[in-house]
Amino acid sequence: MSKQQKTFTDEEKKQIALEAASGGEDAITKLSEKHGVSEEEIRNWIRETDVSDVATVTKEEDVSLEATEEFIESVNYGANFDRLNYKRLMFWSVFGIVMMLVIIQSIMFIHNYTESSATILRSEQSQFYEIDEMKLNEQETLNSFGVVDAEAGIYRIPIDSAITQIANE
Repeated sequence: MSKQQKTFTDEEKKQIALEAASGGEDAITKLSEKHGVSEEEIRNWIRETDVSDVATVTKEEDVSLEATEEFIESVNYGANFDRLNYKRLMFWSVFGIVMMLVIIQSIMFIHNYTESSATILRSEQSQFYEIDEMKLNEQETLNSFGVVDAEAGIYRIPIDSAITQIANE
């Protein structure tokens, strides 16, 4: 190769790239020596001119493709296979169901507690009303005249009158 770079027209570059692409690595080496350009430059011309046999130009050691059996099956199937972790899926399903049952049980407990509290409060208020009613009736009985047992001759008098009578005797 000479130190001075030669200038090539687009047609010449295309012709050299076509010859190199059709001949493989050996052709690229021979053409680079013949025309006084580097092999890399000829490869660039092949890429620039869109020569269809570019795949033959690349070195085999530059490209490595490792395919696992799973990858090959996926390509043949047309999509990736679903590999579900059934243990994890079952764990989270059971965990979710248990959590929902705990939440439902809690809501039922809160409802029952609130309902029983309201019932107790209502009955306490009802008992106080009944006690007040009983006190009023007893006060009325203690402060009024009335017949307790007419056949036996037992009568009732107000308590103030009874205390006054006892004091006078």
